[in-house]
Parts: sequence; C-alpha cells; structure tokens
Amino acid sequence: MVKSFIETNDFVFATQLHNFHEKLLDHGTLLGFTEDEINEAKADSDYWEYIVYSCNKMDTTTKDFFGSKELLRHGSKKGEVFNGLPSPPAMGTPPAVVPANIQLRFSQKAAKAKASASYTKGIGKDLGIEAPEEVFVPSNGKPSLKIKLNAGHPEISFLKGKYEGLEIYKDNGSGNGYVLLATSFRAGYTDNSSLPPSGTSVVWKYKAIYFHGNLQVGKWSDEASITVIGV
Repeated sequence: MVKSFIETNDFVFATQLHNFHEKLLDHGTLLGFTEDEINEAKADSDYWEYIVYSCNKMDTTTKDFFGSKELLRHGSKKGEVFNGLPSPPAMGTPPAVVPANIQLRFSQKAAKAKASASYTKGIGKDLGIEAPEEVFVPSNGKPSLKIKLNAGHPEISFLKGKYEGLEIYKDNGSGNGYVLLATSFRAGYTDNSSLPPSGTSVVWKYKAIYFHGNLQVGKWSDEASITVIGV
C-alpha cells in the first residue's frame, strides 16, 4: 500500500503547509502556478497554523477550568488554594478567513505540481509532497498469524510483504512440541493434516518466522491456536 504524503497530525500538517508555500516561492513558476495560487497556499497555511495553535491553547484552558471546578468543590489533599478561575488565553489577531477544505486544496496543488513536465522527485521532496519511502529491513519483521476453520481445517493468513515466505511450525498436542509444518511462499496456508478421531477435539498451536535470502529472519510470531474437531 502506497503511503500518503499528507501528514495526519494537525501540527505536522501545519508545518507541511508552511513548507509547501515557502518552497512554491522557489518552484511555483517552473511548475506553472499562478501568483493567486501561491497566495492561496500562504493564506491556507497561515489560517491553519492559527486555528491549530488556538485550539491547543483552548484545550489547555479547558483542562485548567475543569481542574479549578474540582478544586472549588472538593478542595485539595495537596493543600492547593483556589485563587479564582484561569484567565482566557490570548489568541492574537486571526489571519484572513479562508474557505473550508484546506486539505483538498493542498492535495489539488500537489497533484498539479506532480503533473508538470518540469516536476522531479527532488522538487517533490523539497515541497514535502513525496510520500516517505519505507526501507525494508528484514530483521525487523514479525509475522502476525490469523486462523479460522475452513471445512474443519485451520486456514492461516498472514502478510507476506517483501519476504520470500514464511516457515510455519505446529504443535499438534502430541507432546512433541513444535515441529516444522510447512514453508509457504504465498500469503496464506491451509493445514490439511488429518483431523482427530470423530467426536474428539484437540488444540493445534502455531508459530511462524519469515525467511529471506534462504535464511530465517526477524522475530517469531506470537503463538496462535485453534480447536479442531474430528468428523
């Protein structure tokens, strides 16, 4: 799945908008942006920064008000003294109001930049509109196993990602502990081992580890188990 270049954290998004406008001053003309579009990017950045930091101030004040209310009603075991309600925060002068949907306008400008014949990934990184590239580190992998029954047999699903495959180990309850069940080169495996005798049940347990470059790599999965019933 391709990561979005749009930051989800409000404060980081404010930084992203600010950077985007600043770098449009350098690259905007080359990418075909008008002066009005660049000015719009600045207005969106300024207003978003104002509202985000104002909300943070209001949130802090709200918590202080509720704390004062509790102190006023119940007193304090720590000996705190009630000296009145906290003062409202200073918000400063707001910038010019902008229409709703700042993020949409930002994404549209990013799309316009990327559609330009003069666009390069280097410019995109400078503008902050290139999605971060994930570095594949095989030793960091840890499989997550999910199991359900399909026609009475355990069906094991997992994410294969960039690994070559998965080694799956099984404890069938016989007392022999975990033994290698299979090496799966696909993102899923069905255990078609013989079921227990009819009318009986047993818990089958599984664990797995990725392999890459023909070697086991990463961390062992958490143990996953399921009850199978003979038919």
